[in-house]
Amino acid sequence: WRDPFNRLIRFNNNEFLPPAACEPIIYLYPQTTQKVSVTFDKVVNISDSTPEYRNGWDVIADPTGKILNPSDNRTYSYLFWEGWSLIYPIQSKGFIIKQNEVPKFLARTLPKLGLNEKEAHDFMEAWLPNFTSSPYYFITFLDQDAIDKIAPLQISPKPDTTIRVLMDTRSLNHPINVVEPELKKVPQRFGFTVVEWGGLKR
Repeated sequence: WRDPFNRLIRFNNNEFLPPAACEPIIYLYPQTTQKVSVTFDKVVNISDSTPEYRNGWDVIADPTGKILNPSDNRTYSYLFWEGWSLIYPIQSKGFIIKQNEVPKFLARTLPKLGLNEKEAHDFMEAWLPNFTSSPYYFITFLDQDAIDKIAPLQISPKPDTTIRVLMDTRSLNHPINVVEPELKKVPQRFGFTVVEWGGLKR
């Protein structure tokens, strides 16, 4: 907008500002020890990863979840990546949670989204430090179709079960009225299972 003094003024809609980062973790649970290839579509820009993402990960995974990376001959519990992708607005449906109730909320919600005890523990250990600065938080979770659009993931061999959990949040000074979403039923784990969880940092 150009004001009466001929100055240009830009207005930002914070709902559509791109996330500063997306920080997911990927677990691989094949039925037998086997080679697994994991790559992202070009819309995903990876800024950091463990082990190093070299146009993809080519690893050896076993049923316990341990991952051997032949490139450095080290064993990992998961694949980590940080980066950014498509601009995606914060959803209108979500949960308004008091700061001191966030741990209990995540503890009861993450299993509903398909995470097992260890995965939920890892999620909370990574993300709870982000919920300390505001009295309330708007918390929502993107459905798997949206996650697949933001961060298309190719895995070979193809998993029998894929569970992807991506949290998006907004700090609030006071509670607001929102419609709570109905959490979709997650698939039952069978066969080669891949689980990914993460969150958007705006």
